[in-house]
Order: sequence, then structure tokens, then C-alpha cells
Amino acid sequence: MNRGLEAAARVSAHRHGDYRTGRGELRRALLALFEGSLKFQERMSGSVWAERFGWIPKGTGAEHGKVTLYGYQRGLVDLMCDPAVPLLTVLKAARVGYTRCATLAVGYHLHQDPTLCAIAQPTIPDAEDFGSGEIAPMLRDTPVLKPLMRPVKKGEKQDNAAFYQLSNGASVRVVGAASDDAFRRYSARFLFADEIDGDGWTPGAKTQGDKLKLFWTRGETFWNRSMVRGSTPLLYETSRVWKLWLASDQRRYFVPCPQCSDAAGQLDGWQYLDWGGPDVPHGLKWSLDAEGNLERVWYVGTCGCIIEERHKAWMDANGEWRPTAKAKVPGHVGMHLWTGMSLNPNAAWPVIVQEWLEAQADPASLVQPFMNLRLGRPYRATYGQEVKSSSFIDRMEPYPAEVPAGVEFITVGVDVQSGKVNPRLEASVYGWGRGLEVWLIGHFVLLGDPAKGEVWAALDDGVLLRRYRKPDGSTLDVRATCIDSGGHHTQEVYAFANKRRSRRVWAIKGRSESRGQRGKVWPRKPSSKLGHVWYMIGGNAARDWAYGSLAVDRIGPRHVHFPQAAIDGAREPDDEFFAQLTREKLIVPRGQQYTVWQKPAEAHEAGVCFVYAYAAVCGLQALSGKYVKLGEAEVDAAPAEAGEAAGDTDTEPMPADAIAAAVARARRLSRPATAVQPVALAPPASTDKGELYL
Repeated sequence: MNRGLEAAARVSAHRHGDYRTGRGELRRALLALFEGSLKFQERMSGSVWAERFGWIPKGTGAEHGKVTLYGYQRGLVDLMCDPAVPLLTVLKAARVGYTRCATLAVGYHLHQDPTLCAIAQPTIPDAEDFGSGEIAPMLRDTPVLKPLMRPVKKGEKQDNAAFYQLSNGASVRVVGAASDDAFRRYSARFLFADEIDGDGWTPGAKTQGDKLKLFWTRGETFWNRSMVRGSTPLLYETSRVWKLWLASDQRRYFVPCPQCSDAAGQLDGWQYLDWGGPDVPHGLKWSLDAEGNLERVWYVGTCGCIIEERHKAWMDANGEWRPTAKAKVPGHVGMHLWTGMSLNPNAAWPVIVQEWLEAQADPASLVQPFMNLRLGRPYRATYGQEVKSSSFIDRMEPYPAEVPAGVEFITVGVDVQSGKVNPRLEASVYGWGRGLEVWLIGHFVLLGDPAKGEVWAALDDGVLLRRYRKPDGSTLDVRATCIDSGGHHTQEVYAFANKRRSRRVWAIKGRSESRGQRGKVWPRKPSSKLGHVWYMIGGNAARDWAYGSLAVDRIGPRHVHFPQAAIDGAREPDDEFFAQLTREKLIVPRGQQYTVWQKPAEAHEAGVCFVYAYAAVCGLQALSGKYVKLGEAEVDAAPAEAGEAAGDTDTEPMPADAIAAAVARARRLSRPATAVQPVALAPPASTDKGELYL
């Protein structure tokens, strides 16, 4: 009874109008509910998503936190996320932020457009490292992706570095292209192929074919599949990314000139930044001070204006990507990024120029990394094949003695020639200086059947035990010898070498290197059987170094000197001798993506003897760090051409300043230009530095 009175009292306490009631209010509430739940998600570009939601995790770079893209990076991310672009090829250098842009594109496809993503790295270790070092931190630290991480229920398989499943149905898989199982049993709409010039992308003997095409088939079930293919190019002859980029629309980032065009864009003042070269007026130019140090760096535009480093940020912010060719396949977009475009302090123009100048200390070894990693261009190695015999003859010089003063030690390479016609031993004696600058001392042809002891005695007495005189009257003995044991006289070579192992006379064989494999020249330990000892050398790597040195035409590290006159008992250097040095050709087998050395039918003993003499150097370096030290290029070896090209031939060689010092100078050099413009300095052109493409 009391409860009934209490309820009646509560009802009477309510007044009409205290609550919104009626059909109209209910209808409005239902419509608001439908509008909120059925509203289509806002569609945004990749760059907008990256700068609104993207996050740089700790431990993945020098910075962490919210993402801010450079101007050229915005266009790159937009194309990576554009469903209207089925194929994107990126020809890239280092320090351009490509990996960061790729991970942001993956994040976009996982959140904004939930789909299946697949990333292919060259090898399985590369894939595991990318999955654990890039993808996992992105999923863990990006605020909009972290809630989508699928909670693992009891009994379910835990996500690992190679596969991540999100609660919205999206997933990301990371595979290694070198594995035969990398392109089986899964599907993906967004495909990202990284570092496609790496060896892992080269198809093996028993694989199903081109691995990029196999990866592309993983998206066959999707009508809107897309693939991003990117890499730093390597050699011109074998670069996959270079060939794919040539087939694209070849887009470049055009920027306005700060002097002759405004932000609205007068076409005459728009251009893309380029390294330039000695044969073109535009590009990076520089000058040296009286002491040979890098003094100032500037850019000469195709419009003729002088552009300072301080203008680069403004140009980057106002630039745009433009195609420069017609794609062979509709929809195939290509982009080229080189370090000079980046706003990173380590990519400042003075830093790049300083690295180029330092590369001149050892052009045969250091110019290719500069071409690949800084310019994003393939490198064409001449390997001496484009050097005519007449140029070798022009390089012949008189020696003051049998051995020039710069020689520190001597090695010998011996080739064994059998057969009924002209059996013989051929031996080349080479002297080595600092930075492995090399002098031919003499090439000996010892006639006789290698099955008999007389010819071996002539080799020992006339070449290996001989002492070679220097200008000061001192003499040098042979420090090490390599003899080819892979022919018909293997036992004779073993017998001769094993008795003289204390004098470092080594029997060698070429290691089996299928499909252009490159390994260390000298093995970690020798091979032995029935008391015989021999060394399996890496012939491809040895030939790369030896024949590559023939193209170094500037005196210094790896330059090969030839005498005008032969020493007693040696063969006179002539056209045939120099032709033999370059008869082995570096070729790309038909339909393949690797290089091999093709042995000619003509005589090429002079070349292989040089290769074996270099292998002996590698053997000495494996024994003692003293020879490793002698082989290092002197860091104070200056690029003499730098001063000469600037018109200052009296300056001393320029020391290789530290990169950090160049960065510090970049701030000083970015001040406004003076009224008098310095003379533009172009890098020296030489056959040993490869050829610039693009």
C-alpha cells in the first residue's frame, strides 16, 4: 500500500513538457543515428594521412614523433597510395627517406583502405629485419593503428615479424625473395618489392622464372592491385630498377628557380635539380681555396641563374612531379630521387661535393658507391675493356731500375699452358706500392713441356729466386706466387708448390661460382688431399679488381704502370701483350640479371697472370695486416684534377676533409652570393670513373 502511494506521488511530480516526446523527435533521433553510422569515411591522399596520422617510432631513425614530409616526399607517398597507379618504379639514392615513405604507405593501406599488403625483401634475413625493425614499431606506436592490432586468443598462433593480422581485416606479410616459397599460397592487393637490384631477386636455376612477375601474380584476384618497385641501382648492365625506370614515364621533381620564376610557375624557370657534369653548364659547381680545400658550392640552373643552398627548402616546398617520357605500359609511373634533393643536413650540397672529391682518391673503388648511393644512377664499369691497346702503349714509361722506387713488395702469377703445340709456362712479375698502385716488372714466357722438370727449374731459377734491383741499389725478392693448377698438369703444379710453401709459392684453383657469384678472393683455409695443398680462389672477384684497375688512368692507387723496355729474359710489352690483358669480357648471359667473365678462344695469358698476381696479394693480406695496410689508399691522396679544373694548377693536393667539417662549412657557404661569381668547377672526366647516365 505504501509502495503504491510512493509511485503515485512520483508520477504526480512530473509536469507536462518536461520531456521531449512525440513521433517527430523519434524520427529525428533515428535519422541522426543512421547518418552517423552509415556515413562514408573521408577519403584522403597518402601524404595527408601520413602528416595527420603517421608516427615515427623510437629506434627507427634519428627522430621520432609526428611525420612531416618534404615536398618531393608528398608526391611519392601520394603515388604509392593512389589506386589509379598500378605500377610505380622508384630509382633512388640514399638519404632521401624512401623507406620511411614506404612504411607510411603500408600504414595507409592498413588503416584508410583496409586491404592485404605484402612486402618482399631480397632475402629472408632482410625480411625478418624489416618486419621487426620497421613494421612492428609502426603498428605498435602509430595511434590509429595500435587499436587495430588483433588480440591473440588462447590457442591462436601469435603474430611474428613476417605476418601481422589486424582486427579490421587488413594484414601485412613480409617475405624474402630468395626463398622459393616466397611467392606461394597467399594473396595481396598492395605489393611492395624492395631493393630489387639485390641478389635475392635473381632467379635460380630451378626457380619458376622472373621473381618480380611471380610477386605480381600474388595480386591476380584483385582488380585494383598495385605494386611499388624500388631500389638503389647497381651496375648498368644488370640493374633491374634501371631497366624498369626506362620503361616508365620517368617523372622528376621540377622546382621553380628562386630568381627567374615565382611560385605560380613560369615554365622557363622550372627545372629538376641534377648533378650535372663537366660537359654541361648546369648542375653543382664548386671552387677550392688557395690551400686546396673546398671553399664554396653553388648550383647553376638550366636557366643560367646561380642558386644557393639556402633556397633549396623553398624550391622543395613549391615543386611538383612531372613526367618526362611516355610509359611503354599505360599507368606505369617512374620516379627518380637523388641525395641532392633531400633537406637532410647530411645531404647538403657541400657534403655531396666533398664525398665526390674524396672518391677521387680511389676512383676504381669509390666512384661506384657515389654513383649508386648519392646520385641514384647505375654505374657502368669499364674493366679496361674500353681501353685500346694504343692507350696502354702511350702509358709506357721508363723505369729508373728494374723496380721503381714506389714498389714495396713483389708477387708473381703463373699460368700453365699444355698441349702438343707450344707448351709453356707464362709468368708475370708485378710490384705493388701503397694503395695497391702496381708496376709490371716483367712478363716471362718459359718454353717447355710442363710435364718435365726443366721448365719448372727455369721458372724457379730465372723468375722466383731472382732478386730485382731498385734505383737505390737495394733488391727485392718475390714475396708470394700463385700458380694455376686447374689444367692438365695439376700434379706437377702441386709437387712444385708444396716443396716451396715456405717461400709462399701457392697452387690455386678457381672456385666454382655459378650465376655470377662473387665471394672473397682468398679462402679462409686451404684445401688438401693426399698431402697436396691448394687454395680455391674467387676468380670473379679477382678479375673484377684486376681488370677494373686497367681502366684507372690517373697515377695513384690501383693505377697500372708499364715499362718502356723489358728486363733481361722478359717479353717486350707490345700490342699483343696489351690485347691479352683485355680479352676476357664481362658479359650478361642472355635473359639473366648477373655478369660473368667470358673466356675467349684467343690467347689471354697476360690477363690471367695479372689476376693470379693479384690473388697472391690477397693471400699475403690474409697472412699479415702489414699487407692490408699497404693496400689501403692513402687518405691524403688529393684529386689533383680538382685544382687543375678550377684553373689553379699550383695548389697542393687537397686533403680529404672529414664529412662533418663539410657539413659545418655548409652553413657558412649558404650566405648570399657576392657580386663576383667564382669559376665553376666540373668534376674530371676519365674512363676509370664509369659513365654517368640520366
